[in-house]
Amino acid sequence: MNIVGARSPRLACVCALLLFGGPPAHAQHATDNPLAVADDAFGLTLGLEAIGMYGPGNIRGFNPQIAGNIRIDGLYFDQQAGLSNRVVEGSTIRVGASGIGYAFPAPTGIVDYDLRHTGDGKAGGSIVANVGPFQAWGLSADEVLPLAGKELQLPVGISYQVSNQTALSWNPGYTSNVADFGATPEWRLDDRWRIRAIFDWTRVTQAKTLPYVFTAGDVAPPRIAHDYFGQNWALGNSRGENLGIIVHGQIGEAWSLAAGLFRSVSDTAVSYSDLYLNTDAGGRADHQLLAYPDQAVASNSGEARATRRFASGAWTHDLVVLVRGRATQARYGGSATFDAGAAQVGQELQLPKPDFQLGATDADQTKLWSAGVAWHGQRHGKADYSIGLQRENYGKTVTPPGGAQARRADRPLRAYGQASFEVAERITAYAAATQGLEDSGTAPTGAANHGAVLPTARTWQAEAGTRFEPARNVNIIVGLFQIEKPYFSLDPSGVDRQLAVQRAKGMEFSASGSVGKKFQFNIGAMWGEFSVLGPDLHAEGIGPAAFGQPHFQSAINTDYAFSADLSADLGIFRFSTAPVSIDDRLVQPTQTYLQIGGRYKFHLGKDPATLRVQMQNATNYYVWNFASTPGFVQFPGRTLFGYLTVDI
Repeated sequence: MNIVGARSPRLACVCALLLFGGPPAHAQHATDNPLAVADDAFGLTLGLEAIGMYGPGNIRGFNPQIAGNIRIDGLYFDQQAGLSNRVVEGSTIRVGASGIGYAFPAPTGIVDYDLRHTGDGKAGGSIVANVGPFQAWGLSADEVLPLAGKELQLPVGISYQVSNQTALSWNPGYTSNVADFGATPEWRLDDRWRIRAIFDWTRVTQAKTLPYVFTAGDVAPPRIAHDYFGQNWALGNSRGENLGIIVHGQIGEAWSLAAGLFRSVSDTAVSYSDLYLNTDAGGRADHQLLAYPDQAVASNSGEARATRRFASGAWTHDLVVLVRGRATQARYGGSATFDAGAAQVGQELQLPKPDFQLGATDADQTKLWSAGVAWHGQRHGKADYSIGLQRENYGKTVTPPGGAQARRADRPLRAYGQASFEVAERITAYAAATQGLEDSGTAPTGAANHGAVLPTARTWQAEAGTRFEPARNVNIIVGLFQIEKPYFSLDPSGVDRQLAVQRAKGMEFSASGSVGKKFQFNIGAMWGEFSVLGPDLHAEGIGPAAFGQPHFQSAINTDYAFSADLSADLGIFRFSTAPVSIDDRLVQPTQTYLQIGGRYKFHLGKDPATLRVQMQNATNYYVWNFASTPGFVQFPGRTLFGYLTVDI
């Protein structure tokens, strides 16, 4: 679905933290608990569970997917379609201390996906049945098939879901049908070489369109019931595919190779937007409905990395040579608009399907290639350092229907450096600085320069902190960070251009581990200042605080085991006030969300099983969540979610 707007960050992670209910899990993991394996509180997904402050769509207030900071098993991947749990175990956010030693990092951090594990050469799998939130339900089956013992194994899975997850929220009535199939075969040629393949296919049909609300001036939408008020005929259909092959090998005694080649396709054959514009405090609005022709983006991406290892006393050193790139083709635009007249937000009024006259689409071709070299040194447990340099070669060409091509090119050098060292027993200090390059896209529909190719965004990040291990099972991290990147938005003439610089700086805190054998905890907090810096922001209609960014957020997850089979968990998520209008005059209040759940482990016959139940938004806190347009969608009310996992 296309929504007119800019690239300001959004708090989609609020929903992700509270309502992480995507396609169910992987093989032989009925006893999985992310609290037991998380090294920090910066973000971890494992099967159906998500903990930590950040997620794949939001790190320190920015979107790593838009920035191109996605990896699969550490290799560069330009993601266009979502990766299902048929092919990945989950993801880890590599930021702060966890990013030290990670070759060729990026500002705002890395999302590193972990492919399905293959096991010990024996057959095994899981069946998962899930219910909720609201009308959602689903069934999945995942298996690891040893085709030739440990040498050739086939993790494979299939899933069918009735989901009510939309782009920013989960709300009653807005369902879709989701079918997944995935496989990640692994072939171990010998103890030095292994090859993995990825096939991931997702089909979404009958996807009901969630309305977006845009207010007139600096007012919030009114409080309405959590009821369905979409159009029954506005049903979207889409397809996602992720294909890939990964090779890891050892060349002689000193050289190693890691290489991956991927293709990611997102094809939305039918989609709609349901917009309530100029909404006043009483909920009266101008109702518009938009339809889109086939919108698609396909990307080929990959990376080849050769590493030469040297040993020198207690130190090991790595010379890393890298080539990576992507070539992306997209078509978008061509929407048709129907003016449905005056309407009341929240009041269901079914309209006949308009006869939309769809237009031609824009064609977009983007290429980004880079070559780099890095040096990494490590003294086990005592010190770690690395420096690196990359040459980027970026080019974008946009061809509007019947218009002249627009081009943009850039060839910057990117550098990074990072280091950590032990300052005392169980205390490590770290510091890092990284430069980045991001695609800024094109000016959106509604801009006076619609379709214009915007300049690339040159970004940078600096951070420093300490890691402290006061006990064997406790890990504490305190860090400082600063990030800068260009700020694009519409000026008073309606032209989309760089108006300022957005700066994020703050402090992060993470504490994770366990107390005894019964209590586990994962606590994260971030205090920050997210500013927009420019020569005359007031004249441009821009406030000095970045849209949608709270200056404080925290995520507290705890789990207490009453016995080996029964445990209860608690999640508390808090967000301070945040501006939800570009001029900062409209402010979202402080929010606190609560989730309460439990796990019960038992056996169905001889098969291990886990029943997981969770009440989400337990206090039924009401708020309108905000999008990057800026627009609003309802945040879901209190709901129950549960699933049963059986290992077979």
